[in-house]
Amino acid sequence: MATVLDRSRLYGIDLALRDGAGGADLSLVGPVGLYGDIALAAGNDDIVQALALRLRVRVGELALLGWPDYGSRLHELIGEPDLPRTRLKAQAFARAAIEADPRVAKVDAVEIVSIPGERQILRLSMDVHLITEQRPLNLVFDLALSGTEALP
Repeated sequence: MATVLDRSRLYGIDLALRDGAGGADLSLVGPVGLYGDIALAAGNDDIVQALALRLRVRVGELALLGWPDYGSRLHELIGEPDLPRTRLKAQAFARAAIEADPRVAKVDAVEIVSIPGERQILRLSMDVHLITEQRPLNLVFDLALSGTEALP
């Protein structure tokens, strides 16, 4: 079983992001101003954030920065109706993107969970096995088929 220090070393430390209506933004620790500082995500928080960002970014979007294969194809489903074929594509696109992360050993399951009253949001629930971890991480990601950002 990995310790907290091992997880921070393995999964990394990054700037913490918070979800908002227009996307992600930096999180702050303390009051804004003299003593406020940018928050950090470490260990499990960092890997969850990193995997969610991988799902949000379009494949090829970071090619000019040297990451041509980073991201997912989930954006291709925007505007599609919530049909079985759309759900199958979402599962395949999400699995491929998450398994491309070197800290992921495998993805056991990708399920689409219906949200009562929501016809334009697909909630993807994934069981992700991280390297060195015994138990899978449950990663949940909302995909807005309407093209507007799904609220957290």
